[in-house]
Amino acid sequence: MLINLKTSLHKPPSITICLLSSLFLLGCRDSGTGNQGSTESHPPVGAGGETTLGEIGQSAPEREWAEIDNPASDGWESEVRAEEARRQLERLTTLLLNGTPATEGDLSDILAPGFKGSLLRPQNPVVVFEDSGVRVERAKQNLEKTGDFAGAVTAVAEEFRGTVDSHSKIKVLQVGMGTGETEDPPVFTTTQLVSLTGKTPAGVVEHHARWIAHWIPQANGPPRLSHLEVRDFERSVVRQSWFADCSEATLGGNPDYGAQILRGMNHWLERIPFRAALNRMGTPGLALGDINGDGLEDLYLCQEPGLPNLLFLQRNDGTVKEVSADWGVDWLQDSRSALLVDLDNDGRQDLAAAIFGALVLARNEGDRFAVQAVLPTSESTTSLTAADYDRDGKLDLYLCAYSPDRSLDADPQALGPLGARFVFHDAENGSPNSLFRNEIAPGESWKFTNVTTATGLDAHNTRWTFAASWEDFDNDGDPDLYLANDYGRNCLFVNEAGPDGTVHFRNIAPTAGAEDSASGMSATWGDYDRDGHMDLYISNMFSAAGSRVTARSQFKPSLSPDLRRKFQHFARGNTLLRNLGNPGNPTFQDTSVAAGVTIGRWAWSSLFADLNNDGWEDLVVANGYLTGTSGGDL
Repeated sequence: MLINLKTSLHKPPSITICLLSSLFLLGCRDSGTGNQGSTESHPPVGAGGETTLGEIGQSAPEREWAEIDNPASDGWESEVRAEEARRQLERLTTLLLNGTPATEGDLSDILAPGFKGSLLRPQNPVVVFEDSGVRVERAKQNLEKTGDFAGAVTAVAEEFRGTVDSHSKIKVLQVGMGTGETEDPPVFTTTQLVSLTGKTPAGVVEHHARWIAHWIPQANGPPRLSHLEVRDFERSVVRQSWFADCSEATLGGNPDYGAQILRGMNHWLERIPFRAALNRMGTPGLALGDINGDGLEDLYLCQEPGLPNLLFLQRNDGTVKEVSADWGVDWLQDSRSALLVDLDNDGRQDLAAAIFGALVLARNEGDRFAVQAVLPTSESTTSLTAADYDRDGKLDLYLCAYSPDRSLDADPQALGPLGARFVFHDAENGSPNSLFRNEIAPGESWKFTNVTTATGLDAHNTRWTFAASWEDFDNDGDPDLYLANDYGRNCLFVNEAGPDGTVHFRNIAPTAGAEDSASGMSATWGDYDRDGHMDLYISNMFSAAGSRVTARSQFKPSLSPDLRRKFQHFARGNTLLRNLGNPGNPTFQDTSVAAGVTIGRWAWSSLFADLNNDGWEDLVVANGYLTGTSGGDL
């Protein structure tokens, strides 16, 4: 995604499913259609406990899970309606993408008598961004009403005529039940984000909008639309992509590319000796750096446990050669992240690799790496960062960690929200992170000292940290540290260096408005508004199902309003924090919604970068988890 900025033993309600774990880990039917004209093969949602068509031929356990996942059996009428609405809207978006004129007959099973609707694209949009390859338009206001809805559908269909690889995505954010007391059955409303995309002769066309839909349930069959209004419309045309996929051209000449890299995660989970929960998520990292001094960036790729890590040297023609065995770094350990950085100040890029329970440090000797130290750490390591936190001229290392290893305990515990007594919104039972001070002296053995406690970074240090990012956000000349934590509050540690060179870190996130309590997975700094102060973007997880369910009074009815807002924040998505630059009183303002950057889907990572060299920081968001054959994805 590119963004330009100018679970309990008692049966729970099927959709709440134990502390929201399924909302964020399973997605709860939040999905979209696949290729043009296709829809997902979900079984029909039963109105009660009867067997549905999708359950015919299922085994007893399968039927049991189908019942658990049936919101109608638990009284979650709003979720039943959300699914019905989504399927009806998929029928409508299929018409929009099929490229042929729509007729009243095409819409007869979707629209109610007396239907009132708006245009589906504006007549006079405003261009908000354009360069040689990309054009972005937006509607000036909510779209106009129309008495010819078939014509409105046709207008969009004509634009997608001749498309290939077209898709739609519908995310139902809210369901309003019973807008009147006299209707039988009661009418309801849904608010959803609708996206259309397809490759046309003019380029890749995308439509994004918020649809407000009013529905009339039917005694037999799906509900019908009585009213539809379109808001926040945006259209983009990508005539020339900024990027081209060169994976095969660069890596394809190496046997490892087809034998290892191209095989999916599920393939390796059936074969590798994994023991950690994160292995199921495909979390190995990579590092770039010029290790042989030829001016070309080389690549070190971590892999799953039991698979060798791979080192690729870049050639002048842009292809790479795999040399991990020759350089002594084809390690089989469970590697999580790596850095290529000069640790001993000899001008060569050394290698630091985080593995399960340790940090491995290897010196670059010109034609191979030699391991100098293996530092003990928490078990489930995640990301690794480097910075000269004490400004002594040597790079120090900060290593994040996630969950304690309980796999070999006499009473093994499940990961995260599936474990006993887990506080989903404010977890403090993760593994501790580590700060290692670089104390390498010329001509001596490498030495790194764990100074986590000495520097104050042992505070709030068990918060399931996925990522760390260094930046001098307060412009005082020393690097500060932000931690993106899963299941709760993030930390912003300000560097308070004393006159004698000693450093102490203090967490100011609560007072600075930077906690962003959610499912933090990455953080990136950048001055997006060009005011001289570094701003912060945090990757979280967007969940339409979470937005719907946490808004209902059925969801944990004893929650205080403040705690309910925290759960709702978990579902909102990514966060952009603007640094207000207050000297002596650091303050951040949440500008995520205004900037339109909350929806990064399941956002594992993100990066500020000026992609088109126009002087403005853009955002790249790496998202996704699993994609099924039905077209649905998380």
